[in-house]
Amino acid sequence: MQVNIETPSALRRKVTIEVEQDEIKRELDHAYNELKRGVVLKGFRPGRAPRNLLERFFGDQVRGEVIQKLVREYTEKALEENSLKPIVAPEIVTEETDLNKSLKFSATFDLKPEITVKDYEGLKVPESTVEVKEEEVDKTLQALRERQGTLKKIDDRTEVKDGDYVLAAVEGFVDDKPLSTGKTEDRLLEVSKRALAHGLDEILIGAQAGQEKRGLRTYDPDYAQKDLAGKTVEWRVNVKEIYERVLPELDDEFAKDNGSADLADLRSKVREDLERHAREEADARVRQGLLELVIERNPIEVPESLVHREQHAMEEELASTLRAGGLAEGEIDQRLKAAADDLKQRAEKRARTALVVDALADQEKIEVSDEELGDRVARIVTEAGRMRDRAAEFYRQAENREGLRATMRREKALDLLLARAQRGEEGASS
Repeated sequence: MQVNIETPSALRRKVTIEVEQDEIKRELDHAYNELKRGVVLKGFRPGRAPRNLLERFFGDQVRGEVIQKLVREYTEKALEENSLKPIVAPEIVTEETDLNKSLKFSATFDLKPEITVKDYEGLKVPESTVEVKEEEVDKTLQALRERQGTLKKIDDRTEVKDGDYVLAAVEGFVDDKPLSTGKTEDRLLEVSKRALAHGLDEILIGAQAGQEKRGLRTYDPDYAQKDLAGKTVEWRVNVKEIYERVLPELDDEFAKDNGSADLADLRSKVREDLERHAREEADARVRQGLLELVIERNPIEVPESLVHREQHAMEEELASTLRAGGLAEGEIDQRLKAAADDLKQRAEKRARTALVVDALADQEKIEVSDEELGDRVARIVTEAGRMRDRAAEFYRQAENREGLRATMRREKALDLLLARAQRGEEGASS
């Protein structure tokens, strides 16, 4: 094996590897011997097929498998012998794949930068105050009532009003032709702008139960749902039944149903919960401020391949969100192109943050025990509700558990920054 190492930049390495002919021949002989034992060719007993016939029928397959095996093995060997540890899997480019001559390829990658984090002790942070107003407690209690509300059928009114719930069928037509995606069979719908898209709430308001109502809506050419964009749609709605949402009374009985002794106790618990969340949010803001200050004081070079990996992951997350929103692949590609510069900046920031926080965790010898990891996984799975089985399966994979361990380790490092910071007056900084 011949190895040549180039250094395009401080962190980037290009390792060119050429595998000698005798090593290639030895691997090819081994591959064909293994193939001979298992393959059956007409006219030959098992294990007796001649090499030339194996090469004729399986040559491309064998050469491909041998190249993959040699590239993998000799890349690992070259990296180990030269004490090189890529931060992201190397990019492999083959230069010569005629195995009768040689096998030559290159592995390009970035090294993890050596970072010593400085100036992170005793940073000053503002002493935040947490205040929960009565209006916030009232709003939370109202939301709790709404979640526990029930639907009551209205028998003494046939006209639909804003805020009603209706059992209705909805269908859209363009030039008297039904839209392929514009039909809704009998479903329970909340008549509100918040719950219904495309202006359907305005069509439903005023409709009479048992009678069809029609209404026209014209949509802009750049409307988000492409099958409606630039079209005038006639919506036809048929309301079968009308319901109103009935909320429970906010009294001691309601409080008891929600695990409290009385209404005063429930209000107290709600306030405590809101205060806890407010403190957590305040601490999160302080941690972020401390982190940004530490990063500013410790400028580092971020490996290009790490930024690319983070950007790719962010693009996949955005694409998945857009697909869930019903966008077509062409529209998704356009959105990704438009967001490319922003995603790259955010990816670089994410990569820089991870490197600095990991280096801090290394310096402080911060670790996450198997017991701590197991407790976190158990909590995540328990809180997953109906997705519990999927969450459990996800964390059975070793790589996913190690990813969570890395996240928890970074959380501990940020907790350490906060614990060692100096609390000061609101707005103080250092």
